[in-house]
Amino acid sequence: MFYVKYIDMVNIQMGIAVVIHTLIGLILLADPDYGFMGYFVGIIVLLNIIGIALIKSGKIILGAKVFLISSAIMVPIGMIGAIGARKIIDEENKKEFYNSQNN
Repeated sequence: MFYVKYIDMVNIQMGIAVVIHTLIGLILLADPDYGFMGYFVGIIVLLNIIGIALIKSGKIILGAKVFLISSAIMVPIGMIGAIGARKIIDEENKKEFYNSQNN
C-alpha cells in the first residue's frame, strides 16, 4: 500500500515538471527572438511524456531514466522532475533488492 502512494506522489512531481516545461516552451514560442528555443523545449516535453508512458506501461526503470535525462537538460527548473524520476528508480531498486533477499 505504501508503494502505491509513493508512486502517486512522485508522479505528481513529474506532472508538475511536464506542465512547467510546456509553459516554458509556449512562452518561448510566443517570443519572436527566441521562438526556435520553444521547439527544443518541445522535444524535452515529448521525451517527458514518453517517459511517463513507459512508466505507466510497466517499464518503470526505463521510463524513469528517460524522464530523468530529459528533465535534467532543463537545469535548474527540470530538477523537479529529475528528483521525482530518481525517487522512482531508487524505489524500484529497493524493491528488487528486497525481492532478491527473500528468495
